[in-house]
Amino acid sequence: MSKNKVLVKYSNRDFDSIKKNLEDHAKLYYPDTYKDFSENSFGSYILDTVSYVGDMLSFYLDYQVNESFLETAIEYNNVKKLSSLYGLQHTGRPAIFGMATFYIVVPANQSGLGPDIALIPILRKGSEVKSTGGTTFVLTEDVDFGNPKNEIIASSFSTNTGKPTEYAIRAQGQIKSTVLFRTTTQVGDYTKFLKVRVGSSKIAEIKSVVDSEGHEYYQVDHLAQDVIYISTTNPTVGDDEPVEIIKPKIVPRRFVVVQDETGTYLQFGYGSDSELTLTDIADPSQISLKMSGKPYITDQAFDPSRLLDSNTLGVVPENTTLTILFYRNDSDSINVAQGNLTEVSVSSFTFPRADGIRDSLQVSVRASLEVSNDTAIVGSTAVPTSEELRHRTYAAKAAQMRAVTRNDYEAYIYMMPPRFGSVKRATVINDPSSTNRRLSMYVVSQDTSGNLITTNSTTKHNVKTWLNKNKMLNDNIDIYDAKIVNIGFNYEIIVHPTKDKVQVLNSVNAKLYSELSEKMFIGEAFYLTNVFNIINKVDGVVDTTKVTPYIKDGTGYASAPITIEQVKSVDGTYLKAPKNVIFEIKYFNSDIKGTAV
Repeated sequence: MSKNKVLVKYSNRDFDSIKKNLEDHAKLYYPDTYKDFSENSFGSYILDTVSYVGDMLSFYLDYQVNESFLETAIEYNNVKKLSSLYGLQHTGRPAIFGMATFYIVVPANQSGLGPDIALIPILRKGSEVKSTGGTTFVLTEDVDFGNPKNEIIASSFSTNTGKPTEYAIRAQGQIKSTVLFRTTTQVGDYTKFLKVRVGSSKIAEIKSVVDSEGHEYYQVDHLAQDVIYISTTNPTVGDDEPVEIIKPKIVPRRFVVVQDETGTYLQFGYGSDSELTLTDIADPSQISLKMSGKPYITDQAFDPSRLLDSNTLGVVPENTTLTILFYRNDSDSINVAQGNLTEVSVSSFTFPRADGIRDSLQVSVRASLEVSNDTAIVGSTAVPTSEELRHRTYAAKAAQMRAVTRNDYEAYIYMMPPRFGSVKRATVINDPSSTNRRLSMYVVSQDTSGNLITTNSTTKHNVKTWLNKNKMLNDNIDIYDAKIVNIGFNYEIIVHPTKDKVQVLNSVNAKLYSELSEKMFIGEAFYLTNVFNIINKVDGVVDTTKVTPYIKDGTGYASAPITIEQVKSVDGTYLKAPKNVIFEIKYFNSDIKGTAV
């Protein structure tokens, strides 16, 4: 290489290396023009400015490249968008499910033995109840007080005959925390890929979208999906037939839900209403003939979910008013203690056995409705963290919408729509005592304070139903509660003589919280060597001399089924969790204590 040519090193992109390259360039090409390389010269100022600009441009270039890949992305919205590319759907804050107990008083029949059947009502789904803290829950199913499984007792008696005059009926129904809201928005002239804002990012589910002309728009997983399946009432239902039947439905008017930190949006395609000509489902045989009637063979796969030859990605609403119904939690604090569900705010009744001549008595029956909860309603409406999204995305990509391997099952649980509840951690193990492909699944949830809790029965039922969609035919799934074991530890450190001990201890505690606050996984070991490494990296710590773990129990903690000696390794370097156990540091301020010498 000629000495008159400067080697350009594109890997030198920081401030110091850029400035050094500029100085070498000036010394070689401008030896007579620029000679003063001192820090106080004007030329040095110019070099510093150019080097600063180059350093900043390099930083933003690296940052943008990192944010383009799931493995290196940092910003939450970027992680969320990248996870969507891999098929992981996540919408809104999840609903919390629970069981409510309803009480109603019904007059006795004429004989006084048993309640009057004509006055036994059905409490319709959609009725709303409230807790003492103001949290609203919605009934998700009809509660039939005439069900023979309900508990019935005589509540009042005649002073003359001693016969019962009224009976109290006790029934239960499932409730969820999301409340139905309604909003309208004006849409102007035709716009390709119209994006309409519905509300905040906390919306859990879009129930319906209807324009002022009565056209309904349907939510789909992606805009290329033009056929959905809906349930309709079976007109010929019999004793051995289902109440509803499933039918395919063409949906030229469709949308996808997009959520970020700024809100929840409806994203439409680019088709115009004037271009809408499709009215029915295409014949799959015609699609097959179209693909196979060529004089040559291709490797194109037949997709049975795409029966329409449409390339507009759906019809965009124009010059209309959209009426949008959606579900959202009306409170961030959902936990309800036992017995704190006390108010019926909205009730809807039907009297299917009424004879139409005792309407006045129906009013008293409606007014007697009361509600309570026999068990606490706990759960979390928190969205997953960036690391959780990353972990779930890798599993969802490998699952490919079917559950075969252990990771597939775990990924599919996290993909369950939030309106059915949420699970914080899940794991699947083979039942060693089974010979018929029986799988044991352990799950655990999280409350609004971020602490691990037992998953309620309704959510576990929804999980099982959700998994049945894509599980292997011969797999049998049993869902159990993971055992929560609260742990803590004490540590001792040597502080540098020039540092303040209290300040160093505070820095250590802050660092431990930053590194260990993320919830562990079921069956994951807790490594004490990791604690040593975290503490020793804190400025002012000379060495960590001791880390002593222990299991926390008693008031406020989970009942520990094991002792510290049972989980501690032989060499004392880690705590080994059984396959159905999850470790948790519940209260950092009291469960982690340090001393300095």
